[in-house]
Amino acid sequence: MRRLVVTCASLAALAAPASALALHGTTGDGTLVVKNGSAPVRVPVVALTINGAAIGHVGHGKIVIDDPTPNNHAGPEVTGYESRKDGPTDTAQTWGGTDFTFRAVGGKYTILIYGSKVDVVAVGRGTVTLAGTPDTTVGDGKYSLNGDAFHSLPGTPTAKLTIGANG
Repeated sequence: MRRLVVTCASLAALAAPASALALHGTTGDGTLVVKNGSAPVRVPVVALTINGAAIGHVGHGKIVIDDPTPNNHAGPEVTGYESRKDGPTDTAQTWGGTDFTFRAVGGKYTILIYGSKVDVVAVGRGTVTLAGTPDTTVGDGKYSLNGDAFHSLPGTPTAKLTIGANG
């Protein structure tokens, strides 16, 4: 019984600072959710600059991730891709294919996603430009920004939208 009391007291003592740190780290963070996005070939569905985390899936297309601090040991990961190349900048890489996933966590990234069946969840602070398919009222995907209701992706790219406070 004494061991149980000591263990519970120790866990409680550790939980308070950890939860305080977690609350402090999320102040001003926002969210972006894109479901089933699709845009014309040369137009990114999502053009995202985020200090935080982004994960997602691309049904068909390509993704360009620029990691300006490539030695931060928390670089982006892409799995299931069919092609990969360096560029278009010294700190960027491009992946392409069908049915691949990505995650970029714990840093500042610029992410461009082209294609169809694009799903993205991002948390942190930054900016995003979104686009869907012109002349389509349904089927080009939906997005939610900072917890707001979902909206259809616009037929032309949006102006830069702010994710969280102090984007």
